[in-house]
Amino acid sequence: ETARHCPHCMSCGRQNPDGNMLCLAHSNELRHGKGMGLKSNNEFGAIMCGECHDYADGRLGKVSREVKQAFHQLANEKTVAWWKKMGYLA
Repeated sequence: ETARHCPHCMSCGRQNPDGNMLCLAHSNELRHGKGMGLKSNNEFGAIMCGECHDYADGRLGKVSREVKQAFHQLANEKTVAWWKKMGYLA
């Protein structure tokens, strides 16, 4: 739900004027709780636009797992910082 209130994609910076452009992209790493039929924990998510989400999940572009993970990790760090700033996390 916090993606609705986020002003922009934490990866590319695309604006979210009406609250419908962004979603929480969950990590695809096992160490974050990802499993067969299971999404990772929300705390490892990144607020992203659809295009960045597709890139991080490998549906767009041909990049290595390491590149996708680094892309998602950076957006996660920005997301967590924004959550803390907004008081969603302590």
